[in-house]
Amino acid sequence: MNSTILRTAILAVLCSAIHLTTALPITQGLSELLARDEAYEPMLLERRGSAASPCSLLDLDDLEALPGWPALQAYAHETWGEGDWKIEINPPGYRDKPATMCVADPVKVDINGDIVCNETRVDIAPKKGSNTIIVDAGYTNVGNWNITNVTSVAHANFFMAWLQMPNITLPTPGHLTLKPILGTGSFINAPHNSFVTKATNRTEKRTSLTVVTDKRCIGTINHAQCLISAKGRIQLLATGYIWFNYETKRAPLANPTGVKHHRYTVKIEDVLKNATDRAAYIDFSGNMNATMRSDYFDECRWNFRL
Repeated sequence: MNSTILRTAILAVLCSAIHLTTALPITQGLSELLARDEAYEPMLLERRGSAASPCSLLDLDDLEALPGWPALQAYAHETWGEGDWKIEINPPGYRDKPATMCVADPVKVDINGDIVCNETRVDIAPKKGSNTIIVDAGYTNVGNWNITNVTSVAHANFFMAWLQMPNITLPTPGHLTLKPILGTGSFINAPHNSFVTKATNRTEKRTSLTVVTDKRCIGTINHAQCLISAKGRIQLLATGYIWFNYETKRAPLANPTGVKHHRYTVKIEDVLKNATDRAAYIDFSGNMNATMRSDYFDECRWNFRL
């Protein structure tokens, strides 16, 4: 009996110990998880904010730096009168009335130097035993740019933009002209920054070669590599709503017996109808490395060996 009682007591102690050692880490782990979540949420927000976007949220410093800021103030004074106010932008609960600073697409890129090209004829040979080839033709433009002038509006924000690459006329007897093409680029509105753009309309097409008796045929295409100096200006435009919160209620001056409010809102572009009054600019310059592949034809040669 004594041994049975002893075994029962030992089992009870072990079960209690097991319960404690399994329950405590769960509670502790949950606290650690919640703490990690609280610490991780700002990191998520920061990471989302660091992604390139065509727009950024406008703030008061941005608004006051716009050329048209005095006109916005004058409009409020003339519409609702003088007095102490507090300006709000993107207040909580009004997601349907945002205020943003956005890139005015497309950004025009202009050539500001000579076009220096190297042209060669490139063979496109089929694999042994095959009569088809892949013809890679078209145009690719890779731009490497340095930001030369920034704006205090939306400073250090990360933007994405569509850029319109210019017409390019090759300095060849045929004077091949390439039409404008859109490319994309992401940049930071801050000094001493650089960025890359890429635009392309290259295509790959499976092509059957001409069959000529006693001859072997290959494809051939003109390959031009050009270095082009260029520059551009990015326009950022403010749009959306700002709120004038007055310390004392008042009716609009045009209707003095009307309903009085503390809060009035105005749409920026309704007051600043001229885009330059709500704009800021970022300048860039650099070089475009353009590759053109065109003028494809078959070439058949006597005794040609693959």
